[in-house]
Amino acid sequence: MAVNEEQQVVTPKGQPKIKGRWKSAFSLTFASMLDNNEGTSFITAMFPMIRAQLGMSLGVLGWMAALPKIIAVFFGPFWASVGRKYNRKNVLIFATGIWGLWAIAIGLSQSVTQLFIFVTISLIGAVASQPLMQEILMDLFGDEERGKAVSIVYGVSAIVMLPMMGVNAWLAGMESGWRYGFYAAGILSAISGLVIWKFLDDPGRGAAETALADVEQVRQEEYGLIKWVEVKELFQIKTFVLMLGQRVLSGHLLMISMGVVYLVDVLGFDLKQANLMIIPLMLGMFTGMFVFGFIADWIHKKHPKYGRIGTIQLIQLVYAVLAFFGTQFVYPNNAIYAILFFFMGFFGSANMGVNRPIVASVVRPELRGTAFALFVSVFEAIAWAIYNIAAGQLGQIYGLKPVFFAVLVVLMLVNTAFITLIYKPYAKDVQALNEQMEARRLEYLGSAAGD
Repeated sequence: MAVNEEQQVVTPKGQPKIKGRWKSAFSLTFASMLDNNEGTSFITAMFPMIRAQLGMSLGVLGWMAALPKIIAVFFGPFWASVGRKYNRKNVLIFATGIWGLWAIAIGLSQSVTQLFIFVTISLIGAVASQPLMQEILMDLFGDEERGKAVSIVYGVSAIVMLPMMGVNAWLAGMESGWRYGFYAAGILSAISGLVIWKFLDDPGRGAAETALADVEQVRQEEYGLIKWVEVKELFQIKTFVLMLGQRVLSGHLLMISMGVVYLVDVLGFDLKQANLMIIPLMLGMFTGMFVFGFIADWIHKKHPKYGRIGTIQLIQLVYAVLAFFGTQFVYPNNAIYAILFFFMGFFGSANMGVNRPIVASVVRPELRGTAFALFVSVFEAIAWAIYNIAAGQLGQIYGLKPVFFAVLVVLMLVNTAFITLIYKPYAKDVQALNEQMEARRLEYLGSAAGD
């Protein structure tokens, strides 16, 4: 059906503001708090205690730390596809609120084998949270607010999780403290499902796109399971492909998963001190999550063509320098570690407020769930699995110090150089998406006029 000239020129001005978007965003913080890394991160923090009770080796710990990423490779895209075919809010409630009760079974484990089995089952559902919640978040906020939205959602999660570092230190002093931690995680999972059910309003795919803001049909659009031809389409977007490469080179993730073990085995802290020393790292992560999205959005408004790419490149370089001084030297004053760990956490978590909006700005709304599944659940998962397995296996042979130097310093410098490749295709891919959204708008208006 032809579209008249008046329909062609009437395009919404400014970024759309989805009603109730902040209420919905805050409900997603519960899914973020209980994402697929928390259980294995807690196991790492309690490793010396679990090693004493169940006989777990450092090699097994490496596999355990990598397990959420290994499972995410297979089940992340699966849940993203299920979320396309069925109501993604209901899928998120099931995966986060109901399936999360498996955490209680983890706390009941009587052997390393049982622990491994229950963690595996628990993670199959937990890996759904990241691709689904990030897709919904991109539909709740327009391009100019996405960095801020990501910062607030993950920042509020960090506020809640930060006191848990102190709780970890407290639980470390109990004979069965690690079991109590998993019992609590199961209860919190059930609560998170209830919060999402009550407060999350799914706006529909594409609701926050400027060109589609006043097109009601787009919010009612239904999609089936992801098709292979659509996956191939994602790999034709140069910016997205390069961002996948950038994510694989993000070695800073190893500090989160094995930082406590490094402090104990290399820097000489006892378990309780090590958990306390991780608090500055987590505090820095919270600050970076909460603050940097605002900074990134401001830079993007000032320099929309290359601001985000330059920002994420600078983040990698600064982290590599901080990691060198933070992990390769022994200092007489713990305050030096605290300062370095704080800024490592700050710049490590600052990526979130930049890379998610970059991906969303070049990928169609109905493909973003799959894009985030590939970005976080597959490519990041593959990298993290390799780094953790290597750290566990090579750490037993050569020690963790050279492993941390290679991954946190050298690899992050390689990452910095690699990002240079993204500048050229980024502006072109953003423009291509904007043109697709405008064409979709005209198609919907033409269909409505025909009716």
